[in-house]
Amino acid sequence: MLDLLHLDADGQLDDGKFDKKSSDAPLPAPLRPYQWEGVHFLLDKETALLADEMGLGKTVQVAVALSMKLKAGSRRRSLVVAPASLRLNWARELARWAPDISVGVVRGGPEDRRAYYMLPYNVLIASYEQIRADFLRSTNATEYDVVVLDEAQRIKNANSETALACRVLRRDASWALTGTPLENRVGDLVGVYRFVCPGLLSSAMSRPEMHTAMQPFFLRRRKYDVLHQLPPIQFQDVYVELEGQQKHAYDALWKNRDNLTHRGGSNKRTSSMLALITRLKQVCNFDPASGESSKREALGLIIDGLVSAEHKLLVFSQYVKTLRWLAQEIADTATVDIIHGGLPEQDKDNAVARFNNEPGPRVLLVSLKAGGVGLNLGEASHVVLFDRWWNPAVEEQAIHRAHRFERDRVLHVYRFLVVDSIEDRISAILGEKRELFEQYVEAADNAPVPSFSGWELENVLDLGHIDNSLPNG
Repeated sequence: MLDLLHLDADGQLDDGKFDKKSSDAPLPAPLRPYQWEGVHFLLDKETALLADEMGLGKTVQVAVALSMKLKAGSRRRSLVVAPASLRLNWARELARWAPDISVGVVRGGPEDRRAYYMLPYNVLIASYEQIRADFLRSTNATEYDVVVLDEAQRIKNANSETALACRVLRRDASWALTGTPLENRVGDLVGVYRFVCPGLLSSAMSRPEMHTAMQPFFLRRRKYDVLHQLPPIQFQDVYVELEGQQKHAYDALWKNRDNLTHRGGSNKRTSSMLALITRLKQVCNFDPASGESSKREALGLIIDGLVSAEHKLLVFSQYVKTLRWLAQEIADTATVDIIHGGLPEQDKDNAVARFNNEPGPRVLLVSLKAGGVGLNLGEASHVVLFDRWWNPAVEEQAIHRAHRFERDRVLHVYRFLVVDSIEDRISAILGEKRELFEQYVEAADNAPVPSFSGWELENVLDLGHIDNSLPNG
């Protein structure tokens, strides 16, 4: 048990798989003024939500704040809870920015993990899955000075087992980090604050009431506010039309949509509508029967323009099936790698390293959710959103994996959209949800807030007045 641990030369516990004294690690650059502001915000707060836009260095700010608390003698033991894929990234960043802190990464089975929680690390790093398994139905005597939740939108559903497990952690201070504190609905923000400061927010509050309550415990900066030299993102919507067999396949599904959705209980009804929307969206990407794809032709034109060794293209899709098909389609015209959620972490790391370090032209195909966290793809010159996800925050997370503060050139983003299709309808919902985020997270005026309910799916599918006509967006 715990065979990965050993004592370093100073008698401190260290992790045998992570050498925090590595001599080849680059020296950290000085903190930027806005990052020092974030450090002081955390140092002053026992309850804090740091909601900086992605790419502004939230991890760095926490590392420095924990180091300063340790030096002041006010903090001896902290816990960082992060997505599993980000644990080693946290260890590396803590070693770089807070080399005086001893760091442990929780590993192993239940007995190993119980021992890890008792070891005298200054900072222990665990995954959400480990915390859910270890703390949901049992308590641990260990109390932490600070518990930090990274990618805290993981607990947006306050009633989920993961959220409950995080809230029972014994702690003096609660810090949460997320660039997307509100993803779909106001309840997301309320769920995060159930951990940060229980009882502070409720869904019954008006937006001004929520802003007033949050203000002392909330800090958010956007890239364009603090990094004036950062090159812009240039967006271009690419509209395509379905033709030939692909159009016939889509039209057949659309005309038969009423027969493909259940009229029974609400759960079956919702499930069948989601399944139909998925089929329609996938046919918008490509027709499996004929292999035809209007989007593939549009992507080919972009790839043909990647002539420089500095040109590197990210292509995001929510469907792994689409990515695998694309990998075969473009293999003869570009150097291609693929990343999706089912890929082993080492394979993901290798694909990212090739993309960032080897000369282009290169194409990296990434599933939308796998691209949402843990990847630094700052070498990309172009990004393609091959299809659209319901949640605009997930899309923006993916884009901001490339739009990092070290960039020195414009990032070109292409958003593909099939006209007169299900994608038109989803695009309208994306716009409404962006408005919701702006009003609750970015703004503080009294503009009305749109609300969403179960009828959205029926509206997207134009059910209830079936006339076998084609959609008009």
